[in-house]
Amino acid sequence: MAEDQDFSIDSCTAHWLSDAEMPLANKFYRTHKFRGKARRNEPCMVIRDAQRQIIACGILRPLTDSQLLAGVAVAPDNQGHGVARLLLNHMAEKYGEQTFTFPYQHLMPLYASLGFVETEPDALPSAILDRFHTYRKQGRDISVMRYQGQP
Repeated sequence: MAEDQDFSIDSCTAHWLSDAEMPLANKFYRTHKFRGKARRNEPCMVIRDAQRQIIACGILRPLTDSQLLAGVAVAPDNQGHGVARLLLNHMAEKYGEQTFTFPYQHLMPLYASLGFVETEPDALPSAILDRFHTYRKQGRDISVMRYQGQP
């Protein structure tokens, strides 16, 4: 991680993107080689730094009976500064009891601190379960968590 002496989390701002702005999120993902694709009509939030550069992104993917928090990514130079927490806290305004996410094992404590709890796969809506199994088959070391509100 590059240390940026001028970086301050207090100078960062959160914004929901309009459909017309979705290409900005996808450019962020491509630039930093993250998996993720923002689609029109899906709530997508970004964090911008003091120079108005996108440094983090997350998507709420609506499904039939639930939604999936996906594509959460922070630019490598900005990791470890609380940017992901800022992003996820701002996105919480659109979370509901049927909001799920698939965090990598090492990120589970972060999600737990934000009100997500680990959930057994057999208790999942089918659209979430199907995606979870697909990602696990790809070799991703993930769990499934459901939003239950601020701890």
